[in-house]
Amino acid sequence: MGVQFGIFDHLDQRPEAPGKTFSDRIEFIKAAEAAEFRTYHLAEHHCTPLGMAPSPGIFLAAVARETSKIRLGPLVYLLPLYNPLRLIEEICMLDHLSNGRFEVGVGRGISPIEVGFLGVDHDEAPLIFHEALEVIRKGLASERLTHHGKYFDYEDVPMALRPLQDPVPFWSASMSPEGLDTAGRLGMHCASLGAVSMVRDAVDGYMAACREHGTIKEEPPLMGMHRIVVVAATDAAAIDIARPAYKQWFDKLAKLWRERGIEIPIVGPIAEFDVAQKLGAVIAGSPEQVADTLASQVEATGVNYLLTELSFGDMSHADEMTSLDLFATKVKPALEA
Repeated sequence: MGVQFGIFDHLDQRPEAPGKTFSDRIEFIKAAEAAEFRTYHLAEHHCTPLGMAPSPGIFLAAVARETSKIRLGPLVYLLPLYNPLRLIEEICMLDHLSNGRFEVGVGRGISPIEVGFLGVDHDEAPLIFHEALEVIRKGLASERLTHHGKYFDYEDVPMALRPLQDPVPFWSASMSPEGLDTAGRLGMHCASLGAVSMVRDAVDGYMAACREHGTIKEEPPLMGMHRIVVVAATDAAAIDIARPAYKQWFDKLAKLWRERGIEIPIVGPIAEFDVAQKLGAVIAGSPEQVADTLASQVEATGVNYLLTELSFGDMSHADEMTSLDLFATKVKPALEA
């Protein structure tokens, strides 16, 4: 199949001190590295229990010093919340701290509530995003930075700190036609989510953009599919873990929206575990069941990269480590065969 594997993580709040969550998650990431997962991807959220790493670079710096092979990166940095010059410097630091393992996911932020807390007008966020991305890519590739735009203005700024990689890989998580075109035009890897049909449409749109802009090189880009996954000895045992953990996770995702009486965009029916499972966004079962389901979805969507969210909600650390171990020893080999 040629499929590769990554870990996606919201690092959502648990009923314990954040320090314990951080320590347990680093142990989990080290186990994923030993199992030869390609990349650990970390979400960025603000002022919500959905994300306990509002500054993803800080957590990723800690992970970088505890690991040596697994690649690392935000999925995504919310660019409208950053001064791009400051972020260029952070990316360079993280690339060196990880010895050239850093990958940069970028986005504008889906939640007007979260970006609003930080003083950004959600309607302007797409424009800020595109200009910030232009500045960041230009700064990472240049020894001096000059840019004069609507939101950012720099004149002959020396780029004293350079990244270790040339170039630093970029990721997009947008599934809009515009976002897929941008990812294809700039040669970024892409990540998608949702029902199998939605992922298929995103892959088709992304590959069409890559062909149109001539950005497909010798090594194909990564086309990722996000899936929440729980693996246990039996289907029943996995569902017993996944069902309450999924509800806890979704309640955190929905918290800010519900408090303000705002409909959550895109989410729709996946609020219910059974529906999310039927759509294929959540996969819980024995190793054989999970492997069969993922194999079918990979074939149906054309993806070559699986972003597995194996830690979510209030799952116990023991359960997430067991799920990872079963995935690594039984599911992953079946899909790589």
